[in-house]
Amino acid sequence: MTVHYLAIALILLLMLAGYLFLSHSIQKRRIRRQRLLTALKARRNSFRDLVDGFPKGFLTQDLTNLLYRSLIDICEQLTRLESKEPGHAEQLAFYTSQLSAQQNSENQAKVRLDNPEQVREARHLLQELYKFVQQQSQLKLINKIQTEAYTDQIKRLVLQMGVDNHLFNARQAQQIGKLRLAIHHYGLARKLLVNENGSHGFDKQIAQLDSVIAKLQEKAQSQTAKTATPETPTEHQPTPAPISTTSEPATSKEWDRFAEETDGWKKKQLYD
Repeated sequence: MTVHYLAIALILLLMLAGYLFLSHSIQKRRIRRQRLLTALKARRNSFRDLVDGFPKGFLTQDLTNLLYRSLIDICEQLTRLESKEPGHAEQLAFYTSQLSAQQNSENQAKVRLDNPEQVREARHLLQELYKFVQQQSQLKLINKIQTEAYTDQIKRLVLQMGVDNHLFNARQAQQIGKLRLAIHHYGLARKLLVNENGSHGFDKQIAQLDSVIAKLQEKAQSQTAKTATPETPTEHQPTPAPISTTSEPATSKEWDRFAEETDGWKKKQLYD
C-alpha cells in the first residue's frame, strides 16, 4: 500500500508540475502578446500622426507610400492578433484605399511651409520619419538604395523648409519697411540653395532671388539717398550677408544637427 500511495503522490506531483509549467507558459505568451499589441498600436498611432500631421502634398509620393504601406502592415498584424476587433479591419481597408488613391493620383502641387509654427511641427515630424527610415534599414526591411533615396528626400524637405522660413522672414521685413533686413533674409535663403546646387537644380530659384535682392538693394539705396540718413544695422536689422558661392555649407551643418537630434532613438527603440 505504501508503494501505491507513493506512486499516487508522485503522479500528483508530476501533474502539478505540468500544470504550473503550462500555466507559466500561457502567462508568458499572454504577456508577450500584450507587449506586441501595445507596440503595434503605438507604431500605428505614430505613423497615423505622421500621415495626418504633414500638410497634403508636402511629403514626396515615395515617402507617403512608405508610411501607408507601414500602416497597412501594422493593421494586418493587429487584425490577426485581435480578429474580433472590427476597428483593425476598418483601418486596414481605409489605408489600403488611401495607398491605392495615392499611387493612382496625378502629380499634385507641392505644398510649401512658410509659417514658423508649421515649420517647427514639420521639423519634428520629419525627425520621426527619419528615425523610422533608419530603423527599417537596420531591420533590413528596406535596402541601401531605398534608404539613401528616402534620406535624400527628407534632406531636401529640410532644405526647402529652411529656405521657405527665410523667405517668410524676408516678406515680413518688407511689409514693415525694413528693406535691409529683408535683403539679409533673402541672402540667407540664397546661400542655402547655392550650397546644395551641385547639380544646378536650384538655378532658377537662385536667379529669382538675385533679381529680388538687386531690386531691394536699389530701392534701399534710393531711400538712403533721399533721407541722407543711412540705415544703421541693429540687433533687429542686421547687415545684409554678402552673397557668395564659396561660403561655408550652412545646409550641411543644418542637416548634421537635424540628424544628431535623432540619435537617441538608437538607445530607446520602441519598435524592436
